[in-house]
Amino acid sequence: AFNVFIWFATLVALADGLKRVGVLDFIGKNSESMLSGLDTMALIISLLVLFYVLHYFFASTTAHVTALVPLFMVIATTFIPADQIIPFMVLLAGSLGVMGIITPYGSGPNPIWYGAGYISQAKWWGLGAIFGGLYLIFIILGVFIFM
Repeated sequence: AFNVFIWFATLVALADGLKRVGVLDFIGKNSESMLSGLDTMALIISLLVLFYVLHYFFASTTAHVTALVPLFMVIATTFIPADQIIPFMVLLAGSLGVMGIITPYGSGPNPIWYGAGYISQAKWWGLGAIFGGLYLIFIILGVFIFM
């Protein structure tokens, strides 16, 4: 239990620190400038991949949602046509359900499983990379199906 407390205290503080030092503002400003010239499909895929990969910096899905969903909603409403906002947000929200497996701190139960020694760190990162990559491929395929 103490391991879980240390993991989450440290990682929640890290996520808060990212916000305080302006990393989220930096991501918002730079992603808008880098994505402005893309067509709609490439833009949606880029936003989904960026949202998914940024989960590595957050201790839980709750911290990830709180910090990044408003930012990505603003970017999406700026560049994505209005009739495609809802399907985009459904895909964005759907990615939250699978990204908890990519790290030992990605969702609430993960540190408990990891801290109890059921899964080694090397195995967790390896399986997280494999399954995270597979899930991301399916999310991107969802863009072509739903958009």
